[in-house]
Amino acid sequence: MDAETAHRAGEMTMRAPLVWSAASIGNHANAPELRTDIAGLTLPTPLGMAAGFDKECRVIRSLLSMGFGFATAGTVTLAPRPGNPPPRVIRQPERFAILNALGFPGPGLDLAEERIARMRKAKSRMFISIAGTIEDEIIECHRRLQPHGAAIELNISSPNTSGLRVFHEPGRLRSLIEALARQKSVPLFVKLQPWPRDDGRRRDAIRLAETSISSGADGLIVANTHPVEHEGLSSMHRGGLSGAPLTDHTARMVAEIKAAIGGDGDVIACGGIFTAEDLWHMLSLGASAAQLYTAFIYEGPGLPGRINRGLLRLMRRAGVTNVRDIRGLPPV
Repeated sequence: MDAETAHRAGEMTMRAPLVWSAASIGNHANAPELRTDIAGLTLPTPLGMAAGFDKECRVIRSLLSMGFGFATAGTVTLAPRPGNPPPRVIRQPERFAILNALGFPGPGLDLAEERIARMRKAKSRMFISIAGTIEDEIIECHRRLQPHGAAIELNISSPNTSGLRVFHEPGRLRSLIEALARQKSVPLFVKLQPWPRDDGRRRDAIRLAETSISSGADGLIVANTHPVEHEGLSSMHRGGLSGAPLTDHTARMVAEIKAAIGGDGDVIACGGIFTAEDLWHMLSLGASAAQLYTAFIYEGPGLPGRINRGLLRLMRRAGVTNVRDIRGLPPV
C-alpha cells in the first residue's frame, strides 16, 4: 500500500470520535502540570497535531481524544483543490522521515466550514490553517472560519505550493496581516518557512518573523517542511522533508526566533518532535508549545499519551510544576 493510500485508510478509522474517546483514558492530557497558556488560550498540554494531517477537516475530535492538547484542521483554501499530481508522498522509514509534494488538496472553504462548524465540542482546542495566493482569498477564509476555532494559522510557507512566496516580501506580508488583524477575534499564528545556516536566508526569515508580530500576529509556528528535490515526487521533483532529520534544526530555529521577538509573541515548535525529551528541549528554548505529524505516522495513536506521560515524569523528576518553567536539559 502506498503512503497516501495508507494515510487515507488510517484517517477512515478515525472518523468515529466516540470510538476513539476510550483513548483518553491514561493519556494524562488533563494533568494540571501540563496545562499550557499560549496567546490567551489555555490548553491541556503543550503538544499539538500539525496542519496537513486532517486536510479534509474530519478527525479533529478523535485526535484530541488521543491526548493532543490541540489539533489543526486544514490547510483550507477558498476553492477546492486537488493538490499536485501523484506520486506525491514518499516514506523513508530508515530515518523516520517523509517527503511530500501534496500541495493543498482539500474540499475548499464552503465544505470545510460546514464540517468544522459541526465540531463545536472541539472548538476550544482546534486550530484552523488557511492559505492562498491572493489576499482577498485568505481574508475571506479567515473571516468565515475564525468563529469556529480557537486560533487561526496562516500558512505562507508550504514548499510544495506555488504562489506563496509572494508573502515572503515583508511589505506584502505586513499588509495581509494588518488586514487580518482588523477582523481578528481569535489568536493568529503565522507558519514560517525554514531557513538554513546561511546568514542571508536567516536574516530574511527573522525579518518576516518580526514583521508578522509587529503587524498583529500573536505567534509564530517554526517551521514548515524543508524544501528538497527527489525524482520520485511527481513531475515537480520537489517537495518538503519532515520527521526526525529536522529535530536539531527546529531547535536552532526556535532559539533564534525567540531571541528575535522576545516576549512579544509565542512560538510553536514544529519539525522532528518524536519524544518527551524532544518536547522538553523545544520548551526549554522558549517555545510555548510544539506540533508533530510525521512521528504520529510512524508511532501511531498511542504517541500523544506516551509523550504526555514522559513529559510529566521529566517535570516531576526536575521538580517543575509548570511547563513555562522548563529550562535546560531534561533530567536523566
